[in-house]
Amino acid sequence: MDATSPEVDNWILEAFGEEPDAVSIWSEDDDMVQLFFRLSDKVVISDLSWQDGQILEEASLVVRLTNWHPKSIQTRRMPDGFVRFRHRNNEIFLAPEVKSDEWAAGLLEDWLTEMRGQNAIPKSRVQRISGIKRMRDTVSKMLDQANLSVIRDEINFIEHRLNTADNRLSGKKPNYSSSEE
Repeated sequence: MDATSPEVDNWILEAFGEEPDAVSIWSEDDDMVQLFFRLSDKVVISDLSWQDGQILEEASLVVRLTNWHPKSIQTRRMPDGFVRFRHRNNEIFLAPEVKSDEWAAGLLEDWLTEMRGQNAIPKSRVQRISGIKRMRDTVSKMLDQANLSVIRDEINFIEHRLNTADNRLSGKKPNYSSSEE
């Protein structure tokens, strides 16, 4: 369970009448927090902001255990980087983060599955393989996002251009090497 500020904990208690069983922060900033939390009969995705010391609810998506079916929480990373969470006809958009949208949907689905008590039911071979494939895809996406080779190439190119500009400004002639002799 991620640590949240006492103000956020109080807001959850006032808005939903109970303390959360679990909390996971998606994005946090000086003036906003986007988080998932699990209550006794539902999971909630909330986008909260601060204004004049007060918490404002920008948007929330509540998934009640009674309305939930496995895999009914859909996520999609939009072209602008924001992540859309959808359940039935309701949706919420959260800030672009390095975290995988599949990870978030999996977390919510796991919470709801545990609440329903289906965690005790052994998974079939196909379900286990599907879970492993989802985890592999999530890790692959995170590794792709963390790939720094493109950045290293750009840094090398910029260093070369800076050295060339420095040489020209200091009056040195460019050092071209020729393989023809």
